[in-house]
Amino acid sequence: MSDHPSDVRIAVKTGAEQTELRTYPWPVLGADEGMLRIEACGVGGAEPEVYRAADKWAPVAMGHQIVGSIAAMGERARDLWKVEPGERVVIQEYLPCKSCKWCLKGEYRFCPDADFFGGANPRRYGLIDPTPAPHLVGGFAEYIHLPWNTVFHKIPQDLPANLATLAIPIGNGVQWATLDVNAGPGKTVLIIGPGQQGLGAVLGAKDAGAAKIILAGMTRDAARLDLAPRLGADHVINVEKESLLDGLRRVLGPDGGLDVVVDTSGDPGGVNMDQYLQVANYGAWLWVNAMDRGVPVRAIKQKYLTVRSGRGRSWWAVDTALRIITSRRFPLEEMCTHVFGLDEVDRAIKATAGREVAGAIHCIVDPWR
Repeated sequence: MSDHPSDVRIAVKTGAEQTELRTYPWPVLGADEGMLRIEACGVGGAEPEVYRAADKWAPVAMGHQIVGSIAAMGERARDLWKVEPGERVVIQEYLPCKSCKWCLKGEYRFCPDADFFGGANPRRYGLIDPTPAPHLVGGFAEYIHLPWNTVFHKIPQDLPANLATLAIPIGNGVQWATLDVNAGPGKTVLIIGPGQQGLGAVLGAKDAGAAKIILAGMTRDAARLDLAPRLGADHVINVEKESLLDGLRRVLGPDGGLDVVVDTSGDPGGVNMDQYLQVANYGAWLWVNAMDRGVPVRAIKQKYLTVRSGRGRSWWAVDTALRIITSRRFPLEEMCTHVFGLDEVDRAIKATAGREVAGAIHCIVDPWR
């Protein structure tokens, strides 16, 4: 496809909570490269942290929850990717080697080339300096460059782009709740923190057949707690109106216990680990986001607990998330609360952090708005 603009707009973080719109030329594509016309890019839950950082990640082309259609491909790219011009895809942020043992398992998140913890310069969309060519390396843009090692998920032609941007956060929830800590048939599951990943964990646990799903949050999370029952939560607890332990005892009854805990909060904020450990069953699984709270070794030993933490998500988790999204079983459009233009990226990221905009759950940047 040769019909393309000569210049492309992209939003670039230039400093702590500073963004500017830049224009770069359409790149000269190699035989194994391509371009994606971005339809929408969601704002990730970790994006505000990257945006706040003053000592790194600047300049950086942010945005990694990317949905779009293939706009151009080199001669070899079609064979590599098994996609056609015009097909719609979700792309993951990882740009892996595709030859190490982790890539061959579909675990691109652990590839040494893409691993956030594996080096000072991980190759993943949303964290790349756009200064060198091909420049168009972030999702808050009109188009994005696709190198040979792009990770694709095809999506239906009629799936709304806003819903497709949920593939990554729901994929995280699927990974954390079901693959990491075995939320499944017959299990009683507590999820702490109703952000986009926490709601994704609700959806993942529901899809996996969990018997009882409890979501805990705070008063500032009212819109998310209100939505949660329509996404599969059986009970919600506002930990500022009652303690988490009181709420759990009310919901579980005198003989009930927790089989799985997914604590996405990263901030105690009224939630004390000791509270849910008191009602964890023997052999329960815990997913913990903030290990610096201290590892409760005594409780782990006494109750034979398994403790995990998170590292993104696998290819399979995103594929499962897309199955959940395309099933249309859940009113996921209610998660997509706010859409911003390319010149409003600063506000979109701050809204995701709970600032300046009330009631935001999942924010989306539409570069054509």
